Amino acid sequence: MATDVSVKKLRFYWPVYLLAVLPVLLVLIFCYQLSHIRGGKSHIQKSLAVWKPELERYTDLVQQIKAKSKERKTLVAEKKELPIYHVKRHKALAVRIAELTEDLEELRSENSLLLQKFEYAEDAGAEAFRKDIAIMEAGLKKLEAQEQKYSAELDKALDEYAEVKAQAADFDSVELYKARQAIREEIERSAVDRIKSTYGDKYDPVMMLFSKRDAAKLLSEEVEEPPVRESMRQKQKKQQVQQKQKKKSQDGWER
Repeated sequence: MATDVSVKKLRFYWPVYLLAVLPVLLVLIFCYQLSHIRGGKSHIQKSLAVWKPELERYTDLVQQIKAKSKERKTLVAEKKELPIYHVKRHKALAVRIAELTEDLEELRSENSLLLQKFEYAEDAGAEAFRKDIAIMEAGLKKLEAQEQKYSAELDKALDEYAEVKAQAADFDSVELYKARQAIREEIERSAVDRIKSTYGDKYDPVMMLFSKRDAAKLLSEEVEEPPVRESMRQKQKKQQVQQKQKKKSQDGWER
């Protein structure tokens, strides 16, 4: 026979209290933390996907500028020392020097725009890219460690929930559902307050909305709720039938 458990009695049934309160609180907190971490990871990964190719492009630009500057300097020196009667060579050197001058202007312009894109100074150099990339990679590594930690904590909470759920198998599922729903708002508010206290201005209400959905899914509430609701409807229907029968019986006695 299933044990009746009202909201008032809930705290006296410790396994049921655990089943009703702690899973929602802990799983919701862990879901939010993991969502926040994965959002941070995604942001860093997208940034690295931009920074790394641009570092390669910047390095290539610098190398091209150095090579063409060296070639131009050599050709200018040669032209300066070349006797005037070597007309054909003078013309060839002039053409090549002009080409190199134009190429260098374009390369330096692209290099300048690239530095401006990342708000680096003109003389920042590749080291500025490498420094920021190193910071992002360190941040990514830290977030990956946190993700592993909280994923393990979430798995542990779900395992404990499964154990407590088995202990509470004798309790009436409908009454337990009512008890959980009655205190759910308070539980979620407590979880939100904790998360707001931890994340401050970085708290994201939209992320919290998705975290609540994820928590419900992990706790199998989406699967359990329809049968429980159906059971509640059947129970209400049965009560209505009994009340009608009772009323008919009373009317019969009165007659």
